[in-house]
Amino acid sequence: SRQIIETLFKLLSGYSSHAKFTTPSSVIFNDVAYHLEAPRNIMGCNSSKASTEFIEQSPTDRCSSTSQQLSPGSSSQTSQSSTLRGWDRRRGNTNGDEIYHLLSTAKEENVGSLYKFWPQIKDIMGNDASSVSYMHPKTRRMALHLACCLIDLDDGTENFNSKQSVIDSIKAMVRAHPASVACKDAKGNLPMHYIICPRRNKTTLVNSRYNARAEALRVLIKADERVAKAYLTKNDVIFDSETGGVTPLYYALQTLHDDFETKGFAVNFVTTLHKTVPNMMAVSNASDNDTPLALLYRRFTRQFDLSEKFFPGDNSRQQVVDHRYKYKIAAGNTWKIIEQLLKPVGSENRDWKMVHRSIQVETPPDLLRYIIETNAQEVTMPDEVGNLPLHYAAKSIPPMTSFPEYYTKYVVDELLYKFPEAASTPDGTGRYPLALAIETDKQWIGGGVKSLYDAYPDALRQINLEAHDSLRKALSFEEEDKGEEGVEDNEQIGIVRDEHHDAIMLVQREDVKTSEVVSAMWAHEEDAGVQMLACVRLAALAAAVSDLEKLRIALSAIAAVVNAMKAHPNEPIVQEKACVVLNMLTCADSSREVSYIASGAIAAVVGAMQAHVADASVQKEACAAIAEIVKHGGAERATVLGSVSGVTAIVNAVAAHPDDEEVQVEGCRALKNVTDHAQAYLPNLSKLQLEPLLESAQEAYPRCQENAKMLLSRLTS
Repeated sequence: SRQIIETLFKLLSGYSSHAKFTTPSSVIFNDVAYHLEAPRNIMGCNSSKASTEFIEQSPTDRCSSTSQQLSPGSSSQTSQSSTLRGWDRRRGNTNGDEIYHLLSTAKEENVGSLYKFWPQIKDIMGNDASSVSYMHPKTRRMALHLACCLIDLDDGTENFNSKQSVIDSIKAMVRAHPASVACKDAKGNLPMHYIICPRRNKTTLVNSRYNARAEALRVLIKADERVAKAYLTKNDVIFDSETGGVTPLYYALQTLHDDFETKGFAVNFVTTLHKTVPNMMAVSNASDNDTPLALLYRRFTRQFDLSEKFFPGDNSRQQVVDHRYKYKIAAGNTWKIIEQLLKPVGSENRDWKMVHRSIQVETPPDLLRYIIETNAQEVTMPDEVGNLPLHYAAKSIPPMTSFPEYYTKYVVDELLYKFPEAASTPDGTGRYPLALAIETDKQWIGGGVKSLYDAYPDALRQINLEAHDSLRKALSFEEEDKGEEGVEDNEQIGIVRDEHHDAIMLVQREDVKTSEVVSAMWAHEEDAGVQMLACVRLAALAAAVSDLEKLRIALSAIAAVVNAMKAHPNEPIVQEKACVVLNMLTCADSSREVSYIASGAIAAVVGAMQAHVADASVQKEACAAIAEIVKHGGAERATVLGSVSGVTAIVNAVAAHPDDEEVQVEGCRALKNVTDHAQAYLPNLSKLQLEPLLESAQEAYPRCQENAKMLLSRLTS
């Protein structure tokens, strides 16, 4: 070892004389000796085989090991800290924390950028590259953590030098101490975590910041791809208590603001995440089962709705035109991100089809329907291997990642509705969709097998029925028998038998999950019974939980409930139960891209009232829903309600049911909440029409007195 040290000393001394190496030779000598004599102190290992163990460990293991060594209050932490301080003293520093405290000051004081500090950082690292290895004893953060936190700080301009200084800092830190990429702080977060999670005090980010985040992310991914992929594929990362455990891609998308610039500032950043872990766009969060694609489609519908918003007065004025134009740009940019996530990685130079891809990655039902509607020609077009979208749906293997098996039935039915001839079209290998579905052990009804059989029964000629007892029984080719004792149909090769009533039974189970209820609603949208009972179950799920849990239910439930109302406009029981659900989930409106306007919920409630004026139960629940929607949504929701004749619908409900106390109470409450907002654009309440109705309610029902009295004072002539 002594000979090795002396040899290294001679080499470094020569380098110092020729390359103007600024570190004294004696310090270099001491450092080499220190590394050879005590590698376990520097690496954070606990045995004499420290150097070997450190190399063999994965980056994540190394980080975990380091975290254990440096946990606050532990003796190992004290030893490690003193070791680092001793190491820094050998390099001529007092404790090696200059860069850390420089960045910490910038972070705490919200300094505009690292541009001002970059010369100092370069100077410190030039004299002592190991200074970036300092770890704060309490926060356990390193300089790289802080540099990643500071990416979003700027001076309000797109200063290239400001952006580049951040990237230069991060690159230099990674070069000087590569292991810091895998080190977690006291909160368990990698430096990469703070690139994805923007600073709380930033409402918007200028383009250069998102470009900087993308470039910094690429630096960290390149430095340790294994650690990056392990982190980016998790679905339970905590960024804030409200969101709960989510995928990093989801949170990155959630924190994007509406992009009104034609270039699309965030596409590059999202693309970097997507290319590293290509299949995360459809992976559901551990906390709420929501997915990045579902979040983006809710945002797209909100932005698109705002691009067609109707304003009071002249809608040709420039202010209105500008508003609509900028939200068209925002909706277009959101759609670009959706396309980028669906686009297969590596397909830049070859043709790909959006419908085919959306079938393969379990796209949310409402987004899938929109993609099929807007790309209908692709449903009839085979891809480069000869497959139609229906072939991919038929051979998908249950259970799927985030949706129960009923999702397959929904997809198959959507594709057959657009192109029924697909059932009689073989794939590139000559197999019909029915044969592909049977080979993947799908349910007879829930897996879409029955739908495929009904569309093209002749496809059975590709099936050896002797090998599929459950299929024969489902087709009624022979009477059911008990079979061998202990053998279930589910053990047969081929389809899994289920019954028409299974969906109804599923949505009534007390232990059913929201995702299962919603999936059944989409797959059985033609069945009014399923829709009604599903709404009852969703209301029960929402009744005993907090507002946060209601939000998590609303993320997927609102679209399914509104779809049920649109599919069964003449079924009063469906309309009534749907209004109950919408009432209970109003606290979620305007959170996580949930919108009672863009989803059509407000219009659906008013439509139910107009279609079932004589049904007191529908009127009561609809009025109650409107009262809560406006209470939580304010003047904007009240204005939208007025624009779809909602105020008139409430007045008609009160007039049509003078002897029903509940209708009178909820009708008066709804009118009161709507008229609470003076800034809302509403039709005038006619004193001649409404005064006798309110006076009658006030006199007949004590529960109406307060609201009726207030409304009477607001009436105009």
